[in-house]
Formats: sequence, structure tokens, C-alpha cells
Amino acid sequence: MKNILLVAIDKFKNTRVGGFVWQHPYLVGVFVVLFHLCVTNQYKIYDMVKAKFTISKLEREYDSYVNKIQEDSIKLHNLRTDNQNLIKFAREVYHMKADKEDVYLIMNK
Repeated sequence: MKNILLVAIDKFKNTRVGGFVWQHPYLVGVFVVLFHLCVTNQYKIYDMVKAKFTISKLEREYDSYVNKIQEDSIKLHNLRTDNQNLIKFAREVYHMKADKEDVYLIMNK
């Protein structure tokens, strides 16, 4: 049994891959560990990078929503405090009119 194993090891050493593995066992070990971390591990590096990109995208969306909320809060404050702004908003957005006044909408096709 030992002779068969020794013969198999000698044949493996004489191959191109076997010679490399036999000369650089630590380098092969590092590659095996990196492969394990990148592909077969529960915490895949690909998934971690993908999650980081998703988190940064969601943080940018959050910041844009916060800015929009601040702008809308200012607009709402202006509408509640100034009657002229309320009238202007009603005319521009909802096409409302005052008494004895006609509103004509011109629409482009």
C-alpha cells in the first residue's frame, strides 16, 4: 500500500501542476483559503460588496428624501402663514379661479 502511494506521489510531482504544488505549498494554501473565502464561505465577499453598494444607494435615497421633506416643509409653512402664497398655489396647481373670473387652459398636443 505504501509503495502505491509513493508511486502516485512521484507521478504527481512529475506533472506540471504537481511540481508547482510541491515547490510552492504555502502559495497553494493561500489560494485555497482565498477561494474558500470568496466562493464557498457563508459570508461570500461578493455578497458583502453587493450589500455595501446597496447600503450606499439606500443612504443616498434617504438623503434625497430628507432634502425633499425639508423643502416641502418650507413650502407648507409658507402656504399656512401667507394667504397670498395659498392663493397663488391654488391658481397654479389646481387651476382655481376667483369670483367673476374665467380660467382658460391651453394644452399642447
